[in-house]
Amino acid sequence: MRLRLHLLFMGAPYSQDLRLRVLSAIDAGLSKMKAHQTFRVARSTIDDWLLLRARTGSVEVVPPVRRGPAPAIDDLAAFEEFATRHRHKTLAGLQEAWEQETGQRLSDNTFSLAMRRIGWTRKKRAGSTVSVWGPALP
Repeated sequence: MRLRLHLLFMGAPYSQDLRLRVLSAIDAGLSKMKAHQTFRVARSTIDDWLLLRARTGSVEVVPPVRRGPAPAIDDLAAFEEFATRHRHKTLAGLQEAWEQETGQRLSDNTFSLAMRRIGWTRKKRAGSTVSVWGPALP
């Protein structure tokens, strides 16, 4: 369980460039402790990189393994084009248009996640559109 929690809260991996700089400094004679202090990388991480290099010959960043089912909308470029064409519609309207065009019925949550994946939000900025009602009367 501890390992699983650790993986959930893990940050982004260190860059390939940093990994190579740290290991080349160690290869040039810098101690692991001094490399830890200089590059601000945990000693255990340096040990992991050395072990990885010894086992595989490189310290390339391993892409994370995706867990769970594949997204229902996997072609994000096509979905973004679709969303742009129907940008004036509500989420329910988007779902209806998607079903008419693709024959695929999707839930609110699936659509919300797809919109988030293309970087769109449902929240609108105040004043981003002209009010059809006009100013409020006193």
